[in-house]
Amino acid sequence: MEPAGHLLTSLVLLLVLAKIFEFPFRKVRFSPIPAHILAGVVLGPYILGIVYPKSDLNAIAYLGLLLLMFYTGLTTDFRELKRYGRIIIVMGGMGVLTTFTLVYLVLLMIGYNTLPSLFIAVTLSNTATETIAAIVAHRGDVRTRSLLIGASFVDDVVAVYVIGLLSGIVSGVGGFYDLGLTALKTAIFLTVVFVLSELLVKKYNIIYKSMSTDYFWFASISILLALSIAFIARISGLSELIGAYLAGIIISRGREFHDPFLRTRIALSEFISDFAVVLDVLFIPLFFTMIGVFYKPSSVMPGLYGLLLTLAVIGKFIGTAPITYLGTRDRKTSIVVGLAMSGRGSLETALLKLGIDYGIINDVLFNTTLTVSLTTTILAPIFYELASRRIS
Repeated sequence: MEPAGHLLTSLVLLLVLAKIFEFPFRKVRFSPIPAHILAGVVLGPYILGIVYPKSDLNAIAYLGLLLLMFYTGLTTDFRELKRYGRIIIVMGGMGVLTTFTLVYLVLLMIGYNTLPSLFIAVTLSNTATETIAAIVAHRGDVRTRSLLIGASFVDDVVAVYVIGLLSGIVSGVGGFYDLGLTALKTAIFLTVVFVLSELLVKKYNIIYKSMSTDYFWFASISILLALSIAFIARISGLSELIGAYLAGIIISRGREFHDPFLRTRIALSEFISDFAVVLDVLFIPLFFTMIGVFYKPSSVMPGLYGLLLTLAVIGKFIGTAPITYLGTRDRKTSIVVGLAMSGRGSLETALLKLGIDYGIINDVLFNTTLTVSLTTTILAPIFYELASRRIS
């Protein structure tokens, strides 16, 4: 275990440098994730050699990931699915399927084994909801925002499902039967939580109302629910991360029922706002700076990087733009959506970290794919702005 003084020094250095580096990113409304990872690279073994991967730091960073998954669930809005439900599901599904197929087949063709190819294909087929939310926060019509956020939510569900499968793999899944059993358990776990949340909204919303009468209890019960469902997921042979995410879903649905006094919506809005501050200031920077500590630029393969980046952008565009056009008959909206859906972010980075921890991917695939994810995080808002301004 690292001495307390060294741990505190590492935490302070990581946080301070992360905040310094993220300032220019926030000025231009880009995701600060690349800045946080850069801070970890600078302080880590690759450049200055001040901070090294330690068990204490990893534990704190993993707690940050758990809270991030809870927050992702909290900010999910099922109403976006209800507005354009069919087109959103088809659009998100086709974006995932097209990108997955392209990346998987190409990796197999150039000599990678099945499991690493599957893992990288799934990782790059996701679109980050938080990146999309940041892109459309200050620009875009209601329809475009709903389509983008809804489709990225579909992608997130796929990513969370994969996290559940990863727990089965690391636990020693040996064959297709065991892997199928893990997939079935994950599907059942997701279904039970979604059905439970539906019942809470439709029949037992008195629970939300009772929680909302006191903000302290609303916040306390929300956190306890996240930890409890994470624990249940863990003892069920799944990842605690999927439990935290689904707990956020349950709490977030409190905004859906009619509340004449708006107590639940107000409590939820305040809780999300307060929770976001804690995450932004402390836990998210720590998680992504630790990713940077692990990051090795020398392990990035330029040819593979260029290939995966091209497939990641093209796969999303050809998977989502045509479906969007069929649903809206709007050329500009379809192009804007197709380009914006190329953005990746926190879940993809989390998946990559889990992949290398579990031994599914090697250093080259981890670092190269991470670089692709970071690049799309920066490119997506640029694509969105250019398409929005120039296409009429």
